[in-house]
Amino acid sequence: MGANYQKRVLNNFVGQAWAPGVIQNLQKNMTDYSIDSSHCHLWFDKSIPPALSMDSGQTVSFKTLDACWGEVRCIEDFHRYRRNNPHGGSNPITGPVYIHQAVPGGTLIVDVNQIDLDSTGFQLIGPHRAMIQDEITDWTLHQVHAHNGRVRLSNGLDLPADPVIGQLGTAPAVPRVSYANPCGGNLDCPLVRTGAKVYFPIEVPGALFSVGDVHARQGDGEIVGAPEIGATVALRLTCAKQRLANWPVVEDSDGWHVISAAPTESEAIRLAVFELSRLIQAKENRSMADAMILLTMTARIRCARSGRWGDQGPVASVSIPKQFVPELLPWR
Repeated sequence: MGANYQKRVLNNFVGQAWAPGVIQNLQKNMTDYSIDSSHCHLWFDKSIPPALSMDSGQTVSFKTLDACWGEVRCIEDFHRYRRNNPHGGSNPITGPVYIHQAVPGGTLIVDVNQIDLDSTGFQLIGPHRAMIQDEITDWTLHQVHAHNGRVRLSNGLDLPADPVIGQLGTAPAVPRVSYANPCGGNLDCPLVRTGAKVYFPIEVPGALFSVGDVHARQGDGEIVGAPEIGATVALRLTCAKQRLANWPVVEDSDGWHVISAAPTESEAIRLAVFELSRLIQAKENRSMADAMILLTMTARIRCARSGRWGDQGPVASVSIPKQFVPELLPWR
């Protein structure tokens, strides 16, 4: 659905007695552009032609597919999918988007405006995945149903929906990647939800931003894998000319969160700690020692993804509440 169609629909409501609430909801959902799932691909890759070119500050609606391309809804589907490996094993991501004002050495700022879940998805649990080694020996798949702000699994679990974007970022200057890296990638960080603002380094002209791998909700560590589901994701993409951080940074109402990845959890935490310390030093004009002492008294450390995920390493975040550092990245 394009912006012109959305505007025509909005205009049709003008003058109706019951229109104000409807118009408010339509305006909330409207974006300048939309990209459908025919533009799904596997990699953050500077050689992939853009699906869309746009200006900084505009909004885009991305239709994303679940981690198995919408092809798995029962355990038989899953075993067939694993056996045939039709898409190379990576999550589908939608894009890329070329932003005219995005230049290497700059920053892409992504406002997560809205995440609307599809109606069905799946939850897997099985051996040698995430935190599970051989404690569970058989694969089980539960259907996931999302409706009226709830997520219901076929095993009876019923929880509030709290969507998380698992995979997003810009294309790196190096050859193609899908794993978590300084430009983003498969972060699986539960901080990336509606209302968040995420900052990514830009290494290639146009940034070439893509997004996918939405989870219906996710706790810290993604202990056995999250409920996978397709979605429609509305984002605002804005460019800053300067490099603001060397790893993705999430800003929300509570604080500032640096995300990093490494072969082990402790290495990922260490990378994020020193990146956050560096940003505090620059913004607050403090020494490294003072910034580290501030963090030892205030920091929050979370493991976004842990365990065994093939070639995907652990992801961690280190945060400082805004009550201690109200402004961290000086792009405004």
